[in-house]
Amino acid sequence: MMDKIIQAAQIIKDADAILISASNGLSISEGVNIFANNQAFHQYFSDFQTKYGIQSILQGASYNFPADERAAFITQLKQYLLDDYHGSSSFNSLKAIIHGKDYFVVTSNADKHFQVNGLNQIWEIEGNFFDLQMRSPQWHAQQAAFQDFVKQYRGKKLVQLELGIGAANQLIKAPLMRMVAMNPSWSYITINLANEINIMPVIADRSTALTGDLSKTLEQLKEAIDHE
Repeated sequence: MMDKIIQAAQIIKDADAILISASNGLSISEGVNIFANNQAFHQYFSDFQTKYGIQSILQGASYNFPADERAAFITQLKQYLLDDYHGSSSFNSLKAIIHGKDYFVVTSNADKHFQVNGLNQIWEIEGNFFDLQMRSPQWHAQQAAFQDFVKQYRGKKLVQLELGIGAANQLIKAPLMRMVAMNPSWSYITINLANEINIMPVIADRSTALTGDLSKTLEQLKEAIDHE
């Protein structure tokens, strides 16, 4: 595993830019699981669970609450995901890994944690819980910025750094792997649990899979870059 981490560190150091993609696995590495009926859900949303029977944040986000209850739910969501959020080791490592590099983020995470951590070059592909709807003018502006970033780094050394995206994901993972396939100078690094690793054969020779706990692996990758 350490050989692969050292290899990935060198690829990142040599890159002109980093295209980060992320999904629920990154959030879970921070201790946030919008699918779970867990302690945090009970702490912040027990009233909504009792009254409406919702079993997770994700259910609540799509539940047809009365208008005043919708506003109250969003207030609690903001309290949990933003006001009471103070960063994480995952993001601390990620920021160190990409330090000094041009970057862009494509994510389905709706918690705004990238922006809270100062990573604002982003396309929130499904919008977010608070102030971005899909297909809105702001969403299209993010999409256009992503397209400009991709055009800028065609023919250059770009690393597609994938964080916690499921093996069968068709929203982000599959399209970005196809994009890597179409750009021979690009490399692909994926960090995930072993059973979630899925690499297109056509890019296998330009790919590195780092398996295991996402937060710990990011820390190891950061340390390897620091020592290169």
